[in-house]
Amino acid sequence: MKKAFFIALAVLLFSGAAFSADTDIPLPVVVDKEGKSVTVPAEVNAKYFAAPTRHGVVYLRGSNGEKAVLRGLADEKKFHAALLEIGAKPGDNVTLKDMNAGPNDGVRVEGSKLNVFITWDGLGKEIPFDDVINATEERPSDYRFGGNLPAAEKAFTGCILCLDSCAVGIVSNASYPTGTTQNNVVEFFGDESVLPPDGTMVSVVFRLAE
Repeated sequence: MKKAFFIALAVLLFSGAAFSADTDIPLPVVVDKEGKSVTVPAEVNAKYFAAPTRHGVVYLRGSNGEKAVLRGLADEKKFHAALLEIGAKPGDNVTLKDMNAGPNDGVRVEGSKLNVFITWDGLGKEIPFDDVINATEERPSDYRFGGNLPAAEKAFTGCILCLDSCAVGIVSNASYPTGTTQNNVVEFFGDESVLPPDGTMVSVVFRLAE
């Protein structure tokens, strides 16, 4: 099982050299039931080395596809199904109304806890996803399977990983409640000193922590 996982991961990584926005997507997610992980292919978007965003990974074909540190190359709905396949439980507790919360009364996303890592061709290892994100107020991450499938299907934003609690993101960070970015409490950026250049294909690994 693990051998098959790493072969599939290598295919995703090495295919990145030939990737362009014109390539047929979505690409597949890689599900490792034994290791309880889901791997999503993505592409670096250097715009957010300098501009702030609340989006970590967003499916390229979604309405927010160009608003994230990483353009996701897999469909967010298939990502949701893959997390269910490894036994993750969605929280489904954040509503669109919660997104308008004030700076002191936001809601924190719930659901199974996930440890999130990133790797790319030549790195030779996985590193914590937090290592490629800068925040104006650093907090220990608490990534949760928020779920939100009905809202995601309706809005089609494509949100795979949000950097704060979100009503449409499949996974988001409970360390930052709703209202965090809307009220300019915190800004997030991709870390240019760690991430590879614009357009480089990477793999984001979501591993069940519970």
